[in-house]
Amino acid sequence: MVSKKALAIGGTVTVVVVVVIVVPSVLLTQKAEFRETFMKKCLEFPEEEHICETIWTNFEQAYVGKEKCNFSDQNYDQLLAETPFKHPCGKMMFWSKTKDLVHKFTKKRDCFFTLEDTLLGYVLNGLSWCGEKGNNETFTENCEDCLPNPVSSFWKIASTRFAQYACEGASVMLDGERKEPYDSNSFFGGVEVPNLQPPKVKDLTVVLVTEEIRACTCDSLGTLRKDLDQRIGCACKAVTKSRVETCIEDNTPCGACW
Repeated sequence: MVSKKALAIGGTVTVVVVVVIVVPSVLLTQKAEFRETFMKKCLEFPEEEHICETIWTNFEQAYVGKEKCNFSDQNYDQLLAETPFKHPCGKMMFWSKTKDLVHKFTKKRDCFFTLEDTLLGYVLNGLSWCGEKGNNETFTENCEDCLPNPVSSFWKIASTRFAQYACEGASVMLDGERKEPYDSNSFFGGVEVPNLQPPKVKDLTVVLVTEEIRACTCDSLGTLRKDLDQRIGCACKAVTKSRVETCIEDNTPCGACW
């Protein structure tokens, strides 16, 4: 914005031009608010402040100054290497189309851990972020209008590493009311199943959530048995949604819900 002021000096009128630079506060606010949310969730996890600061620095380096489209998941290699999983590898719970229910279930007990129960998964769940080439800002709008982008790439590589971390017996919660409870094109079917590593992972238990009591087998779940490595055993246990909700309310001990 430019304003002009006239000053009379010794009978001569001098025009002074004052240039006011308007700082794009919207951009600064997006970055400040995103960082504040990131740090708040990190400390809630809970984690120590200096560790959260280090994680934030590594996280920023992954996407700041880079184009949001055709974003490589390898940009997160350093972040994931320096923020390893710490939960027991034999208590992995995957999910597909059961997000709200499975997280209510894992929140109250240490029987199982989803990706969103890990540090980075917890902090970034529900958030959107991206950068721009030649720009040091963080943006939180229109970040996912092309693929792959910083958000989709993070969840893809994090899901890959989460599956590779699994050992012994793994579990997955699927929606039994869907026509096809198992979808080969979902994150679970397309990313996590191919990255389960036998013989480290010995078997997979499918928790099929239904409205009414019924039986199920892995062979009845479309292509799951075909997609799953034959060296990994597979079992299916149907459980009603009301039973899962009761387990949540009553804080039922591990292993007693199905």
